[in-house]
Amino acid sequence: MDIVKHLKKHTERIHSQLLNASIKERQLLKTTTLRFYFLLPDFENVVHQHLKITIDKDQLVSDIVEGHLEKYQKAVEKSNAEIDEYGDDFEELEQMEIFILEAFENATSSSEDIHSLEKLFTGIIDVLDYYENFSDRPEYWNSLLEKELSFQIELLNLLKSPEDFDSFIYQKRYEDVDFSEI
Repeated sequence: MDIVKHLKKHTERIHSQLLNASIKERQLLKTTTLRFYFLLPDFENVVHQHLKITIDKDQLVSDIVEGHLEKYQKAVEKSNAEIDEYGDDFEELEQMEIFILEAFENATSSSEDIHSLEKLFTGIIDVLDYYENFSDRPEYWNSLLEKELSFQIELLNLLKSPEDFDSFIYQKRYEDVDFSEI
């Protein structure tokens, strides 16, 4: 699948649907998509190592829903400020670490920031594309990737009937997928 060709149109569709979402719906979507990233290898350790905070996933989700994001945002800001690309001790991050840290930053940004929510959705696509490109089973990952594009639109449509919305949908959808290190 040529993801670049489809991604622009897909992102525009996501953006237009998110414009109509309430703050509560955006918070729900942030926690829902974040649960996908929880499945990536070593999520908690990557956050702890790079942001110097210990997280409890349930508390993190609760804090996103309640809008209690300051401590997370400060940790991200501090970490970003300490990066010195030209320093002798600079270590380039592994791709999986980048996915996790970007997802964490986007999930803990203001729910008014539509762009961060869009990045959570496109980040999922990027993760699947990464696995497709670097795993020994590209057809498997390509299939997941193709299904993900339509699933994201379905997910946004589910917001219209909140009683049917399952915030664990990503966790359930990908619980049997092996996101081992490549």
